[in-house]
Amino acid sequence: MKARTLIGLSALFFLALSLNLLVWRGGLFNAATLAPLSLALLLAVVWLIMLGIDAAAHQAARRGRAVGGLNAFAASFLFLMICVVIFAFFKQWNASWDLTAEGRRDLADQTVQVLQTMTEEVEVFCFFLNVDDDLVLIARDKTRRFLEQCREHTDLLKVKFLDPQVDVPQLMDLDLKTHVSTQGTVVIRVAGNRKDKRVITLSGGSPRLEERDFTRALISVLRSANPKVGYLTGHRERDIIDQDPARGASGLGNLLRAESYEVERIAIPLAAPVIPADVDVLLINEPKDDLTPEEAKAIGRYLDRGGRMLLLMGPRRSARQGFEQAEVLRPWLKERYNIDLGDNVAITDHYGAKSSPIDVQLRADTAPFQDVDDDPGTWRGCFRADQLITERFDQVMLLRWARTVRFTEAPDRGLLGSALLRTTPDYWAETDIRRLMEKGQTRKDAGDPEGPLPLAVAVTASTADARPDGGKPARSRIVVVGNSEFLANGMLAGDGGIPGHLNFILNAMNWLSGTEDLIAIRATGTEDPPVILTPMEERGIVWFSTLLTTQLVVLAGVLAYMLRRRSQ
Repeated sequence: MKARTLIGLSALFFLALSLNLLVWRGGLFNAATLAPLSLALLLAVVWLIMLGIDAAAHQAARRGRAVGGLNAFAASFLFLMICVVIFAFFKQWNASWDLTAEGRRDLADQTVQVLQTMTEEVEVFCFFLNVDDDLVLIARDKTRRFLEQCREHTDLLKVKFLDPQVDVPQLMDLDLKTHVSTQGTVVIRVAGNRKDKRVITLSGGSPRLEERDFTRALISVLRSANPKVGYLTGHRERDIIDQDPARGASGLGNLLRAESYEVERIAIPLAAPVIPADVDVLLINEPKDDLTPEEAKAIGRYLDRGGRMLLLMGPRRSARQGFEQAEVLRPWLKERYNIDLGDNVAITDHYGAKSSPIDVQLRADTAPFQDVDDDPGTWRGCFRADQLITERFDQVMLLRWARTVRFTEAPDRGLLGSALLRTTPDYWAETDIRRLMEKGQTRKDAGDPEGPLPLAVAVTASTADARPDGGKPARSRIVVVGNSEFLANGMLAGDGGIPGHLNFILNAMNWLSGTEDLIAIRATGTEDPPVILTPMEERGIVWFSTLLTTQLVVLAGVLAYMLRRRSQ
């Protein structure tokens, strides 16, 4: 009896030793691991044989204890198999909760929308070196998981993982000799189209296939033509080549190009004022000098042909006298399109005497312009929920120094529109900008418009010109926002960038260019850097989380059994 117990305990000891060595040595097929494991299996067989002999040769009571031992062994083995089956079941049940800062488990609305509306087969070639490098392995695994998620929404996405050192003919076919990154390269193209492709190179301290880069590339290869944006110049606008964080708009230009828009700076010639016919969307960004009457007429003729226009114009930041006398743009908008671009600044009295024209924080609502309660320390507004540009908006925007933009319905003139952004009722429109700029004082006068204040509108206007294909008369589209600073470089990129600004402007551009199917919330670039562990640290975590706990429980059980035997 004592010999059998000693052999059984020795088998458990050598089994535990082999499992510990398996974790710390990092492999099963080595002498240090196989020797104690083989000895443990041999002792276990001897223990089972001795248990069977003891059960057959001794009296019924002892035979019952032996049979009980066999039953315990069989029950333990059965329990282990049940655990394996349950594990396999949950392994096949592909459910997860996204707890990562980067949101890698849930695809953005726009990505899902683009995948579900695909009508052409798209090939995705993923080139990763077959090397033992943690960054490469992490990038490859993340790319594989992300593309597997994408393939759940379409059967038209064909993915191949290749090694650039082995699959050289494929590299030559894609003309990628100068584009392969050591940390990974992804190529996207429509099947059979060898010329039009998009290349995404993975790099940095945490290389991965960014969802926003993938979606933009997918949109680009699927588009038959790229809409052209004419960026108006000549009036001291925010320059699209200026990289200054506060004054520049180069980030806006880069953003539009990344979304497959062609962006070109244009000026209206004085000799023959006209907007080029190939411009799909005219973008006017904070002109400090007013337009001339001839330029306004040229824009009117462009819109009459079914043109589209985006105007960004915050409150004037100068208190010079006579500014209003030469105005053309604002009166023209009001007379022709019933868009009243107020000469004011949105002010809140949320803090009584400490009124502020600085921040209008906009949040999503569940109904058109349903008011939201203010939290201490914030100013709030809301988005319109029944307009394509903002109907599914769930992000925050922050407008600084905004002016009112009102639209008056005029169906009899073929004008239809709605406000997109609105403040809460605690705002008013301060019309005495001189006092605000010179003395820093505000006062709610009797004639000042009271909140809620509209800050942006979207308008459609019918035109008499028929489309070239003989279809229905075209409708021009106009979006006017009473602020431009929300699209300055510092508000779009880097740590200070606000995702709501990016989504709002791109949704507006999609609506203006007639690509409403791309209106959605896009993926952000929030990154959750991976933790790179050394091989010893990885083994230590595995050993601590599995074997140490199990061995402590077994040791506690053995000690309890021995103490109980001694007390009897």
